[in-house]
Amino acid sequence: MGAEIEKEKASHGDEMRRVESHNLALKEQTRLAQKEAELRKAAENHASEAEQLRCRVEQESRDTHQVEANALREQLAQLEKSVEQEMALNVELQQRQTEQEKLLAQRDDVSSQLQEVNRANSRLLEQLTELGQEKDKLQQELEETRKTADKRKAMLDELAIDVAQEKSRHKEELSDARLQHKKEVQVPLSSP
Repeated sequence: MGAEIEKEKASHGDEMRRVESHNLALKEQTRLAQKEAELRKAAENHASEAEQLRCRVEQESRDTHQVEANALREQLAQLEKSVEQEMALNVELQQRQTEQEKLLAQRDDVSSQLQEVNRANSRLLEQLTELGQEKDKLQQELEETRKTADKRKAMLDELAIDVAQEKSRHKEELSDARLQHKKEVQVPLSSP
């Protein structure tokens, strides 16, 4: 009887150990399941964080690219504006160079015309000087001619006076001669 009790106690002890072992196994399984769930949740969280990080990186990359693209577009616009301004300045410079060349040509023409005018003025001055000298000469000749004419007029006046006096004297002589002749003609007629 005692042996059976001991045997039953031993059997009960084994059963208790099996139950305890089973409970431990269940606990370990539950702990492992919880750990697996925690790991799965952590993995999901990590995956979500990784996805968020990837999206964030992509967004930041897009934003960076957008900023860089905007900066490049702005630089391109400024460059195009600078090119347009430079082209406009080049056109204006060419126009000014053309105008300057025209002005230089006009200046050369005016300078040539001025030189020609100066030469013409010199020739006119020479001609005026010659005309002045010729005028002085003509005035001198005219003065001499006037003096000669005055002398001739005086001589003609004297000659006219002499002629008039001679004519008057001749007339008187002729009258005297006629009278004398008349007297001479009348005297013989009155004698016996």
